[in-house]
Amino acid sequence: MIVSSIFLLTAIVCAHKAAPIAIDRLRPRLSNAAVINRRQIQLTFTEDIDTLSLTPDNISITSASETLGVVMLYPSLSASEILIVTQPMENVTYEIHGEVLDKAENKGTFTRRVQGTTARDTIAPWVTRLSEGKSRHEFYLHFSEAMDTTDLTFSIVPRKEFRREWMNHRRALLMPSNPADSLGSDSACYIYVKKGRDISGNALKPFITQMTPDTTSAPIILRCKALIDGKPVENGLAILYRDGPINITFVTAGEFTFALPDSLESDVLVVSDTYSSRDRVSVTADNIIHLRPEKIDVDSIID
Repeated sequence: MIVSSIFLLTAIVCAHKAAPIAIDRLRPRLSNAAVINRRQIQLTFTEDIDTLSLTPDNISITSASETLGVVMLYPSLSASEILIVTQPMENVTYEIHGEVLDKAENKGTFTRRVQGTTARDTIAPWVTRLSEGKSRHEFYLHFSEAMDTTDLTFSIVPRKEFRREWMNHRRALLMPSNPADSLGSDSACYIYVKKGRDISGNALKPFITQMTPDTTSAPIILRCKALIDGKPVENGLAILYRDGPINITFVTAGEFTFALPDSLESDVLVVSDTYSSRDRVSVTADNIIHLRPEKIDVDSIID
Protein backbone atom coordinates (compact mmCIF):
# COMPACT_ATOMS: atom_id res chain seq x y z
CA MET A 1 0.00 0.00 0.00
CA ILE A 2 2.87 2.36 0.89
CA VAL A 3 4.59 1.55 -2.42
CA SER A 4 1.38 2.28 -4.36
CA SER A 5 0.99 5.62 -2.62
CA ILE A 6 4.57 6.56 -3.52
CA PHE A 7 3.97 5.76 -7.22
CA LEU A 8 0.74 7.79 -7.20
CA LEU A 9 2.45 10.78 -5.57
CA THR A 10 5.31 10.58 -8.08
CA ALA A 11 2.86 10.57 -11.00
CA ILE A 12 1.04 13.62 -9.65
CA VAL A 13 4.30 15.52 -9.16
CA CYS A 14 5.52 14.65 -12.68
CA ALA A 15 2.21 15.71 -14.14
CA HIS A 16 2.58 19.10 -12.53
CA LYS A 17 6.08 19.42 -13.97
CA ALA A 18 4.93 18.76 -17.57
CA ALA A 19 5.39 21.70 -19.94
CA PRO A 20 2.20 23.69 -20.52
CA ILE A 21 0.56 23.47 -23.94
CA ALA A 22 1.87 26.31 -26.13
CA ILE A 23 -0.86 28.59 -27.40
CA ASP A 24 -0.21 30.91 -30.34
CA ARG A 25 -1.34 34.35 -29.24
CA LEU A 26 0.83 36.38 -31.62
CA ARG A 27 -0.98 38.35 -34.27
CA PRO A 28 0.19 38.02 -37.88
CA ARG A 29 2.05 41.09 -39.08
CA LEU A 30 2.64 42.39 -42.58
CA SER A 31 6.38 42.38 -43.31
CA ASN A 32 6.34 43.47 -46.96
CA ALA A 33 4.04 44.71 -49.72
CA ALA A 34 5.32 44.57 -53.31
CA VAL A 35 3.57 45.78 -56.47
CA ILE A 36 4.28 43.17 -59.17
CA ASN A 37 2.39 44.66 -62.10
CA ARG A 38 -0.72 46.73 -62.76
CA ARG A 39 -3.01 43.87 -61.65
CA GLN A 40 -1.07 42.19 -58.80
CA ILE A 41 0.24 43.09 -55.34
CA GLN A 42 2.02 40.56 -53.14
CA LEU A 43 1.72 40.76 -49.34
CA THR A 44 4.22 38.88 -47.17
CA PHE A 45 3.36 38.11 -43.54
CA THR A 46 5.39 36.98 -40.56
CA GLU A 47 3.54 33.64 -40.48
CA ASP A 48 1.13 31.50 -42.48
CA ILE A 49 -2.30 32.98 -43.03
CA ASP A 50 -5.65 31.18 -42.91
CA THR A 51 -6.17 31.34 -46.67
CA LEU A 52 -9.65 29.82 -46.51
CA SER A 53 -10.91 32.91 -44.69
CA LEU A 54 -9.57 35.33 -47.32
CA THR A 55 -12.12 37.34 -49.31
CA PRO A 56 -11.86 40.64 -51.21
CA ASP A 57 -13.66 42.23 -48.26
CA ASN A 58 -10.48 41.67 -46.18
CA ILE A 59 -8.63 44.34 -48.16
CA SER A 60 -9.31 47.91 -49.25
CA ILE A 61 -6.96 49.84 -51.53
CA THR A 62 -7.42 53.57 -52.02
CA SER A 63 -5.64 56.48 -53.66
CA ALA A 64 -6.33 60.19 -53.36
CA SER A 65 -8.93 59.93 -56.11
CA GLU A 66 -10.32 56.37 -56.16
CA THR A 67 -10.88 53.05 -54.50
CA LEU A 68 -9.08 50.31 -56.41
CA GLY A 69 -11.26 47.25 -56.90
CA VAL A 70 -9.98 43.99 -55.35
CA VAL A 71 -10.90 41.01 -57.54
CA MET A 72 -9.52 38.13 -55.46
CA LEU A 73 -6.85 36.99 -53.01
CA TYR A 74 -4.96 33.70 -52.97
CA PRO A 75 -1.69 32.23 -51.62
CA SER A 76 1.40 32.70 -53.77
CA LEU A 77 4.46 30.50 -53.09
CA SER A 78 3.33 29.77 -49.54
CA ALA A 79 0.51 30.54 -47.13
CA SER A 80 2.52 33.47 -45.74
CA GLU A 81 2.56 35.17 -49.16
CA ILE A 82 -0.79 36.44 -50.39
CA LEU A 83 -1.38 37.71 -53.91
CA ILE A 84 -3.99 40.43 -54.43
CA VAL A 85 -5.53 40.65 -57.90
CA THR A 86 -6.88 44.14 -58.54
CA GLN A 87 -8.49 46.18 -61.23
CA PRO A 88 -5.85 47.97 -63.37
CA MET A 89 -3.81 50.42 -61.32
CA GLU A 90 -2.55 53.90 -62.08
CA ASN A 91 0.95 55.22 -61.41
CA VAL A 92 -0.11 56.81 -58.10
CA THR A 93 0.33 56.13 -54.40
CA TYR A 94 -2.12 53.64 -52.90
CA GLU A 95 -2.84 52.89 -49.27
CA ILE A 96 -3.69 49.30 -48.41
CA HIS A 97 -5.83 48.57 -45.33
CA GLY A 98 -6.56 45.00 -44.36
CA GLU A 99 -7.07 42.31 -41.82
CA VAL A 100 -6.15 38.61 -41.88
CA LEU A 101 -6.30 35.61 -39.58
CA ASP A 102 -3.44 33.23 -38.87
CA LYS A 103 -3.90 29.46 -38.44
CA ALA A 104 -4.73 29.99 -34.75
CA GLU A 105 -7.38 32.59 -35.69
CA ASN A 106 -5.39 35.52 -34.31
CA LYS A 107 -6.43 38.64 -36.19
CA GLY A 108 -3.82 40.96 -37.63
CA THR A 109 -4.59 44.38 -39.08
CA PHE A 110 -2.28 46.44 -41.22
CA THR A 111 -1.88 49.62 -43.26
CA ARG A 112 0.80 50.05 -45.91
CA ARG A 113 1.45 52.54 -48.70
CA VAL A 114 2.70 51.34 -52.09
CA GLN A 115 3.47 53.00 -55.39
CA GLY A 116 1.15 51.83 -58.16
CA THR A 117 2.36 50.91 -61.63
CA THR A 118 1.02 50.65 -65.15
CA ALA A 119 3.47 47.85 -66.08
CA ARG A 120 1.63 44.94 -67.69
CA ASP A 121 1.73 41.32 -66.58
CA THR A 122 3.70 39.58 -69.36
CA ILE A 123 4.19 36.14 -67.75
CA ALA A 124 2.16 33.36 -69.37
CA PRO A 125 0.15 31.13 -67.04
CA TRP A 126 0.92 27.43 -66.66
CA VAL A 127 -0.70 24.37 -65.11
CA THR A 128 0.72 23.67 -61.64
CA ARG A 129 -1.35 20.55 -60.87
CA LEU A 130 -3.71 18.32 -62.81
CA SER A 131 -5.30 14.89 -62.51
CA GLU A 132 -3.97 12.50 -65.13
CA GLY A 133 -3.13 8.85 -65.67
CA LYS A 134 -4.84 5.78 -64.23
CA SER A 135 -7.68 5.54 -61.74
CA ARG A 136 -9.12 8.94 -62.65
CA HIS A 137 -12.86 9.63 -62.88
CA GLU A 138 -12.70 13.40 -62.62
CA PHE A 139 -10.28 15.78 -64.33
CA TYR A 140 -9.11 19.08 -62.87
CA LEU A 141 -6.64 21.80 -63.80
CA HIS A 142 -4.95 24.11 -61.29
CA PHE A 143 -3.28 27.16 -62.77
CA SER A 144 -0.35 29.30 -61.62
CA GLU A 145 -2.48 32.44 -61.51
CA ALA A 146 -5.98 33.81 -61.94
CA MET A 147 -7.46 32.88 -65.32
CA ASP A 148 -10.04 34.39 -67.65
CA THR A 149 -12.83 31.92 -66.93
CA THR A 150 -14.58 32.70 -70.23
CA ASP A 151 -11.64 31.63 -72.39
CA LEU A 152 -10.66 27.99 -71.81
CA THR A 153 -11.11 25.88 -74.96
CA PHE A 154 -10.54 22.11 -75.08
CA SER A 155 -11.46 18.94 -76.95
CA ILE A 156 -11.90 15.36 -75.75
CA VAL A 157 -10.61 12.42 -77.83
CA PRO A 158 -12.44 10.06 -78.39
CA ARG A 159 -15.16 12.67 -78.93
CA LYS A 160 -17.19 13.34 -75.79
CA GLU A 161 -19.11 16.30 -74.47
CA PHE A 162 -17.40 17.68 -71.36
CA ARG A 163 -18.21 20.95 -69.63
CA ARG A 164 -15.90 23.18 -67.63
CA GLU A 165 -16.82 24.17 -64.10
CA TRP A 166 -14.63 26.76 -62.41
CA MET A 167 -14.24 26.25 -58.67
CA ASN A 168 -12.42 29.60 -58.54
CA HIS A 169 -10.28 31.63 -60.95
CA ARG A 170 -7.37 29.15 -60.64
CA ARG A 171 -9.05 25.74 -60.53
CA ALA A 172 -11.29 24.22 -63.21
CA LEU A 173 -13.08 20.87 -63.36
CA LEU A 174 -13.74 19.24 -66.75
CA MET A 175 -16.75 16.98 -66.35
CA PRO A 176 -18.99 14.83 -68.61
CA SER A 177 -22.01 16.83 -69.75
CA ASN A 178 -24.28 13.79 -69.34
CA PRO A 179 -24.01 10.11 -68.25
CA ALA A 180 -23.51 8.93 -71.84
CA ASP A 181 -20.23 10.86 -71.99
CA SER A 182 -18.78 9.27 -68.84
CA LEU A 183 -15.74 7.03 -69.19
CA GLY A 184 -16.12 3.26 -68.99
CA SER A 185 -13.99 1.34 -66.50
CA ASP A 186 -11.45 0.31 -69.15
CA SER A 187 -11.64 3.34 -71.46
CA ALA A 188 -9.27 6.28 -71.79
CA CYS A 189 -9.66 9.82 -73.05
CA TYR A 190 -7.19 12.46 -74.15
CA ILE A 191 -7.79 16.05 -73.17
CA TYR A 192 -6.43 18.61 -75.62
CA VAL A 193 -6.45 22.08 -74.05
CA LYS A 194 -6.17 24.33 -77.07
CA LYS A 195 -6.56 27.80 -75.65
CA GLY A 196 -6.68 29.71 -72.41
CA ARG A 197 -5.43 32.97 -70.95
CA ASP A 198 -4.95 34.66 -67.62
CA ILE A 199 -6.87 37.75 -66.56
CA SER A 200 -4.16 39.94 -68.14
CA GLY A 201 -4.58 38.23 -71.51
CA ASN A 202 -1.37 36.14 -71.51
CA ALA A 203 -1.89 32.92 -73.46
CA LEU A 204 -1.67 29.43 -71.98
CA LYS A 205 0.55 27.04 -73.96
CA PRO A 206 -1.62 24.24 -75.49
CA PHE A 207 -1.11 20.79 -74.00
CA ILE A 208 -2.46 17.24 -74.13
CA THR A 209 -2.94 14.86 -71.23
CA GLN A 210 -4.63 11.51 -70.69
CA MET A 211 -6.89 10.03 -68.05
CA THR A 212 -8.64 6.70 -67.49
CA PRO A 213 -10.63 5.03 -64.69
CA ASP A 214 -8.65 1.84 -65.45
CA THR A 215 -6.09 0.82 -62.84
CA THR A 216 -4.41 -2.23 -64.39
CA SER A 217 -3.83 -1.97 -68.14
CA ALA A 218 -0.30 -1.72 -69.59
CA PRO A 219 -0.48 0.16 -72.91
CA ILE A 220 1.41 -0.76 -76.08
CA ILE A 221 3.51 2.09 -77.48
CA LEU A 222 3.20 2.98 -81.17
CA ARG A 223 6.16 5.02 -82.41
CA CYS A 224 6.08 7.20 -85.53
CA LYS A 225 8.12 9.81 -87.41
CA ALA A 226 6.93 12.77 -89.48
CA LEU A 227 8.92 14.47 -92.27
CA ILE A 228 8.48 17.43 -94.61
CA ASP A 229 10.77 17.29 -97.65
CA GLY A 230 12.90 14.75 -95.81
CA LYS A 231 13.34 16.94 -92.72
CA PRO A 232 11.78 16.27 -89.30
CA VAL A 233 8.56 18.16 -88.59
CA GLU A 234 9.42 20.68 -85.88
CA ASN A 235 5.92 21.05 -84.44
CA GLY A 236 2.64 19.40 -85.34
CA LEU A 237 -0.38 17.45 -84.20
CA ALA A 238 -1.11 13.77 -84.80
CA ILE A 239 -4.55 12.13 -84.53
CA LEU A 240 -5.02 8.35 -84.46
CA TYR A 241 -8.15 6.81 -86.01
CA ARG A 242 -10.05 3.60 -85.98
CA ASP A 243 -13.81 4.07 -86.31
CA GLY A 244 -13.15 7.66 -85.26
CA PRO A 245 -10.42 9.63 -83.47
CA ILE A 246 -9.15 7.61 -80.49
CA ASN A 247 -5.90 9.34 -79.55
CA ILE A 248 -4.13 12.66 -80.05
CA THR A 249 -0.57 13.83 -79.43
CA PHE A 250 1.96 16.47 -80.40
CA VAL A 251 4.74 15.97 -82.93
CA THR A 252 8.06 17.25 -81.63
CA ALA A 253 11.36 17.18 -83.54
CA GLY A 254 9.83 14.82 -86.08
CA GLU A 255 8.70 12.13 -83.61
CA PHE A 256 5.51 11.17 -81.81
CA THR A 257 4.08 8.20 -79.93
CA PHE A 258 0.67 6.82 -79.03
CA ALA A 259 -0.28 4.60 -76.08
CA LEU A 260 -2.66 1.87 -77.34
CA PRO A 261 -4.68 -0.87 -75.63
CA ASP A 262 -3.73 -3.38 -78.39
CA SER A 263 -1.51 -3.87 -81.45
CA LEU A 264 -4.18 -3.52 -84.17
CA GLU A 265 -3.41 -1.35 -87.20
CA SER A 266 -4.73 2.21 -87.19
CA ASP A 267 -4.87 5.29 -89.39
CA VAL A 268 -3.06 8.49 -88.49
CA LEU A 269 -3.46 12.10 -89.58
CA VAL A 270 -0.48 14.40 -89.06
CA VAL A 271 -0.92 18.17 -89.41
CA SER A 272 1.74 20.88 -89.29
CA ASP A 273 0.62 24.36 -90.31
CA THR A 274 -0.26 24.10 -94.04
CA TYR A 275 1.13 20.55 -94.41
CA SER A 276 -0.60 17.27 -93.62
CA SER A 277 -0.76 13.57 -94.45
CA ARG A 278 -2.86 10.48 -93.70
CA ASP A 279 -1.30 7.03 -93.47
CA ARG A 280 -1.66 3.51 -92.08
CA VAL A 281 0.46 2.69 -89.02
CA SER A 282 1.17 -0.32 -86.80
CA VAL A 283 3.45 -1.23 -83.91
CA THR A 284 5.55 -3.50 -86.19
CA ALA A 285 6.17 -0.94 -89.00
CA ASP A 286 8.66 1.94 -89.36
CA ASN A 287 5.73 4.43 -89.55
CA ILE A 288 7.41 7.28 -91.41
CA ILE A 289 4.80 9.86 -92.43
CA HIS A 290 5.66 12.24 -95.30
CA LEU A 291 3.65 15.47 -95.15
CA ARG A 292 2.52 17.34 -98.27
CA PRO A 293 1.10 20.86 -98.78
CA GLU A 294 -2.53 20.54 -97.67
CA LYS A 295 -4.14 22.62 -94.90
CA ILE A 296 -6.60 20.71 -92.71
CA ASP A 297 -8.88 22.09 -90.00
CA VAL A 298 -8.17 19.83 -87.02
CA ASP A 299 -11.07 21.20 -85.00
CA SER A 300 -13.55 19.94 -87.60
CA ILE A 301 -12.21 16.44 -87.05
CA ILE A 302 -12.00 16.18 -83.26
CA ASP A 303 -14.87 18.44 -82.17
